[in-house]
Amino acid sequence: MITPDASSGVPVAPVPSPSAALVPLERPGFGAGLKAVLGGYGYLFRTPDIWPLALVPTGIALVLTIVLGTVGVKLAPSLVALLVKEPGTGALWAVLGVALKVLSVVVTLVAALAVSFALAKPLSGPALERMVRRAEADLGAPTWSEVGFFADMWRALQSSLVALAFTAPILVVLGLLGFFFPPVSVVVFPLQFAVTALAGAWDLCDCPLSIRGVPVGARIDFVRRNIGAVMGFGLGLALLSFLPCALLIVLPAGVLGAARLVVMLERYEAARELPR
Repeated sequence: MITPDASSGVPVAPVPSPSAALVPLERPGFGAGLKAVLGGYGYLFRTPDIWPLALVPTGIALVLTIVLGTVGVKLAPSLVALLVKEPGTGALWAVLGVALKVLSVVVTLVAALAVSFALAKPLSGPALERMVRRAEADLGAPTWSEVGFFADMWRALQSSLVALAFTAPILVVLGLLGFFFPPVSVVVFPLQFAVTALAGAWDLCDCPLSIRGVPVGARIDFVRRNIGAVMGFGLGLALLSFLPCALLIVLPAGVLGAARLVVMLERYEAARELPR
């Protein structure tokens, strides 16, 4: 609708509100999830006043990775040597021993990285919450009641435990299949990547949902209804994480992207009076 300017009488197009601009005509899907990832990184880069908050999860994750990785690298070869007490003689055993030690170090470093980022989220919960509130305020979303420090950490830990409970058994089964039947690795690895991406997307999307005080069951149902968008968000985040610089800020940028995606999904459902 065009309205005249009171001072000049010249018709002026009204500026749409953030709420109106972000209500999609169709349920956001895979592509919307991918765009939310880029939106999170973009919002972080162009909002310097939240950079100090972004350093909190990044710093915690880096410290934990260095500590756990150092301990693991020192202990993993010794553990392999302890398990393989008498490897025998010959070049084959020597090569096998070296390969096992190298593999143990790689697995340890990957595990240290995964555990560090999993722990960094609940430990930096208050900082991530403030970032989510700032992003949602800029999007015109309502302000939610404040929660206590320990309550916020518990909600974040609760989210991580739910993700672990759902994904760990699947990843273990897929890992065993790939280990005992190497030819199926061409199928197993993409499935592992997809499951891991979905777990990461749930963990980050759960942050803005938990701020609202939504019960765990309702949060799981919300993700189920919007599985396409959440999956796109998770895969986009996982792919960007392969870039070294992007990995350093995956937590703050990811939670900002999740906030944008959740607001968009909530507005779609509210506009069509769908269950929340």
